[in-house]
Amino acid sequence: MIQSKPVSYKMLTAIMLFSLLGCAQLQTVSMTPQPFPKDREVPIQADVSKFVFLAFNFNNDFLEEIPAKLTAQCPTGKITGLFTKYEIIQYVLAYRMNVIAKGYCVK
Repeated sequence: MIQSKPVSYKMLTAIMLFSLLGCAQLQTVSMTPQPFPKDREVPIQADVSKFVFLAFNFNNDFLEEIPAKLTAQCPTGKITGLFTKYEIIQYVLAYRMNVIAKGYCVK
């Protein structure tokens, strides 16, 4: 009979805690001219994200969803006052890219 060494719970706990660590980085923020306060009645927002494993990111096609999501919320108006934020949340072996776009629909 083969006997195996008992698993060190301290080591297992340390590995599990290390794998849960993360770090957030704000990459870019941009803002277009803001509309007059009377035109800020209809706020709109679109969020997209992509999970990348081992830093193998071959495209940024997920960003193409943002204009469609914003236009769907403002089909007949004009989108103004756009504020975009691009951030990366890094984990041990992967990272997630988040892009948030907020603005106003002016009729």
